[in-house]
Amino acid sequence: MTAVGTAASPRTAIRRDLAIESLRGLAIVLMVAGHVIGGDATRGMTVADDSPWRLSYVFLEDIRMPLFAALSGFVYAFRPVSTSPGYGRMVTGKVRRLLVPLVTVGTAFFLLQSMVPGTNGAGAPSEIWRVYVYGTGHFWFLQAIFLIFLAVGLLDLWGLLRTRRNWIIAVAATSVLYVLVLLPDAWDVFSVNGAIRLLPFFLLGYGVHRYVPNPAPAGIILPVAVVFVGAYVLRVLEIVGAVDPADAAERASRIAVGLAATLLLLLVRNWIRVGFLAWLGQFAFAIYLLHVFGSAAARLALGRFGIDGELPVFVVCMVAALGLPILFEVTLGRIRWVSWAFLGQKPWRARSSAPGDPAAGRVREGA
Repeated sequence: MTAVGTAASPRTAIRRDLAIESLRGLAIVLMVAGHVIGGDATRGMTVADDSPWRLSYVFLEDIRMPLFAALSGFVYAFRPVSTSPGYGRMVTGKVRRLLVPLVTVGTAFFLLQSMVPGTNGAGAPSEIWRVYVYGTGHFWFLQAIFLIFLAVGLLDLWGLLRTRRNWIIAVAATSVLYVLVLLPDAWDVFSVNGAIRLLPFFLLGYGVHRYVPNPAPAGIILPVAVVFVGAYVLRVLEIVGAVDPADAAERASRIAVGLAATLLLLLVRNWIRVGFLAWLGQFAFAIYLLHVFGSAAARLALGRFGIDGELPVFVVCMVAALGLPILFEVTLGRIRWVSWAFLGQKPWRARSSAPGDPAAGRVREGA
């Protein structure tokens, strides 16, 4: 999401949009915290399903990755596809940015889980093909967001998102698609279910950039906040078992929470300008890709020293999960082939990325 510069350093040539980078930093912290805790009692900190840690994971499940997708759409809208050659360049860039790390980092992740005890094993080495076909662990997002870029690029190429009305229809239609369509696991090739889930949020971020004024008027923010509170209360009741909706109704509740939450965060983004989060947001893609190595190493080290308290484990694993990828990017990531192979960056510009990348780089301020 870096603006393409000249010979000048990106750090000096571009003013950063602290609001968007702060949101990106917030998104990566929420995502890492969720993975440190673990999605069930067999992963991460292996806490019980009824523990406050697990509830914190579940309560934010409908916001974490939708926020990432919305930010991807917001930044893609800086330079949407408008020509066939432009679409081809976009696809080529996304192959490098998303699919190359899927292969390299995904392979390393699978081998680590398969061979190192205590790392939430991924399965036998013969199952490694599943990383590339179905997505393993957090790598499903790379596949899903790649499919989303392909789809939204085509919508732009065909001129189907040129008006606010068309944009609203697209968000509504893809939301209904998510509610009604859930492929069986065996058919969920290349994380199609994940793409269907996140497409409305990508489009939401895209349209907020293009069609919603900044700063947003209170007449928009207040109703969105009310809808979010109502939808979230209902979702919490579902999570704790006080309400037992049908599958389609539950999915409608989940997407309502996600859309309201991400829209509200984007609308009030100028209120969320936190220096540390903005700094962290610069490294969000590296953190996304590599955080599991840091958290796993920290968890194993703590186990060797007999430290198993939930709070110290969470804090140390969070620090390692955030810190190790940053250290990797500012050291080994400066080597061109390493930057290309493991971070998907252009080999001639280690800290650069094409507009629309899901979690990396910088954004022009006020663009």
